[in-house]
Amino acid sequence: MFAAITPHVSIPNPVVVETTQYYEIKGHHEADLVKEMNSKGYRSGGTTYWGYTSPQVRWTFDVKKDPGQACRVVNAEVSIHITTTLPRWEVPAGTADAVVEKWRKLSAALQRHEAEHGQIAREEGDALAALMRKHASDESCARLNAYLHDEGQKIFQRSSARNAELDRRTHHGVDEGVAIFW
Repeated sequence: MFAAITPHVSIPNPVVVETTQYYEIKGHHEADLVKEMNSKGYRSGGTTYWGYTSPQVRWTFDVKKDPGQACRVVNAEVSIHITTTLPRWEVPAGTADAVVEKWRKLSAALQRHEAEHGQIAREEGDALAALMRKHASDESCARLNAYLHDEGQKIFQRSSARNAELDRRTHHGVDEGVAIFW
């Protein structure tokens, strides 16, 4: 019996593509802006969000065993597409400075909150690439494939839980300043 030679496996870093979509809002007063965002914001599951981040993390790989070698990960790819939807307001002439300042704070807080969701997606992609690097080969292709899929599902579930916890803890960003109070 001879020992299998463990091949070198190269797993590339995730490819990240980020896009921001805007919806236009109008108005001179806080109530106008809130009404516009409630009307035009991102809709999901019967709820309207003033800002929304929709990450899609995808990973693919194959496993291959060459004669006399361990089974290894091949054709590995991780892609992260982060689409963020935010309101955009061009300040009309005659708008009170207090309204402009409230908007500036809300807009910055909304961008920060949505960036937190984007960061969770980037970390999810990094975790998937790290998983494939750490477990890049095995004597059995079936075992390697099953292990990676099982552990990958755990990574997806943890990210989903982190996103839900972020929104629960911050009340969808309200506790971080995603609100207009008057």
